[in-house]
Amino acid sequence: MTREIHSILVVDDQEIIRQIFIKSLQLLGTYQITEASDGLEAFTLIKSQPFDLVFCDLNMPVKDGLYLLQRLIEIQYTSPIVLFSGEDETLLNSAKVLATHYHLNILDIVPKPITSVMLKDFIEQASSIKIFPKQKKLVTFTYKQLQYHLVQGHVKAFLQPQYDLKTNQVCGFEALARIVYGENVISPAQFINAAEDTDLIIPLTKAVILDAFKYFSRLKKPYLSLNLSINLSGKILGDETLPQWIEEQACALGIANSSITCELTETAIPSDPSVMIVALLRLRMMKFKLSIDDFGTGFASLEQLHMLPFHELKIDRCFVSNIINNPKSRALFSRSISLAKDLDLLAVAEGVEDVETKCLIQKLGCSIAQGFYFSKPLPAEEMIKNINDVGLSFGNHQEEAQVE
Repeated sequence: MTREIHSILVVDDQEIIRQIFIKSLQLLGTYQITEASDGLEAFTLIKSQPFDLVFCDLNMPVKDGLYLLQRLIEIQYTSPIVLFSGEDETLLNSAKVLATHYHLNILDIVPKPITSVMLKDFIEQASSIKIFPKQKKLVTFTYKQLQYHLVQGHVKAFLQPQYDLKTNQVCGFEALARIVYGENVISPAQFINAAEDTDLIIPLTKAVILDAFKYFSRLKKPYLSLNLSINLSGKILGDETLPQWIEEQACALGIANSSITCELTETAIPSDPSVMIVALLRLRMMKFKLSIDDFGTGFASLEQLHMLPFHELKIDRCFVSNIINNPKSRALFSRSISLAKDLDLLAVAEGVEDVETKCLIQKLGCSIAQGFYFSKPLPAEEMIKNINDVGLSFGNHQEEAQVE
């Protein structure tokens, strides 16, 4: 749904700036306008009155705009926000990355001064955007709860397709863990910590792999060239028997090792990284492909690219989600693509959610992408059935022909 704009909050430590805002807004329409001199006063007002639109300066004495953003993140504030400041563009973009990463509804972040034309445009944007309900606070599973779901067979593989941007067709899938019971579908955010912090990460990973392999093996003959990516945390790679186990499961279902990509995730690295490195090298010798997941963050570093024989580099969604408006994200994404080409690696962009982002990453040289723009993750059985029935053009990106 969309909303009408009735109440507006203006946050700035300079009274003259607030008065200019108020007079300009009054010329644009009849609004209930409230003012605050710093982030603390603004947050106090927001707690007692939900505003339809907030204009907030970043740099203020006492409690600044960053303080307000932090408090709004905590309460999962949904109303649109426009940030402005006299600070340099790099700081503005960094603040926007922070806010959007934590799901605040940031319309824009702009340098001072804000003109009447800009105010009118922001009000129109705020009136037309979709408003989503607050996300429920995640309830994380305990060890016993996760163990119960494993025993009951509730751990399933959901597949998210990866698309070749040149052909606009599915070229593979990533297997993602879900807990499914009744009509409930539980995301990893609620149970992955319980797994990583205990010995349950091994049976959890194996359950997902088995379910993914089961349905991946049912692809019809024309689609046998597709690839399946499975996620392996560094912790599970401490199990020396794992590479052989994966090969045995693939062989039993007639899946070629070369059709499987093992993605190294950074969630848990063993105390002795050499054990993990040996396991990856063993997987490579078995002709499995290797991918470094979430490149540019945490453990996914240049050192790992230098040390291990990866086939694929997955560019983290934090460099993709705001690539349209953030020059720094665009530059880092472009450099990652160049690095992948120089190292003869396949580059995969994660988190593509709209056609504009898809077109830009394609222009920057990315060849494969995944994200909600193409398709959300679906149960493995459903995804494979869709491919077998519809073909490699399966997906949600039908508006693309009109945009390009």
